[in-house]
Amino acid sequence: MLTHSMGWGMWLLMAVSTVAFWGLVLLVVRALLDVPRGARPDSSAPFLLLQERLARGELTPEQYEQHRRLLVDGH
Repeated sequence: MLTHSMGWGMWLLMAVSTVAFWGLVLLVVRALLDVPRGARPDSSAPFLLLQERLARGELTPEQYEQHRRLLVDGH
């Protein structure tokens, strides 16, 4: 009876291909779930706009504070 056994080369090929497969799966999932860096909202942008409007005189200090509270507290 002749038995066929896998040599070390075949085991190595299986191990490398398994790692490559799961690495590819991980990269695809990460690419699908990752939000591009440019698309993330900058939380300081509204505050900067308020400061600019105050500096240009478009808002009074009271209006500035009211708008700032709306951004921070939501009311």
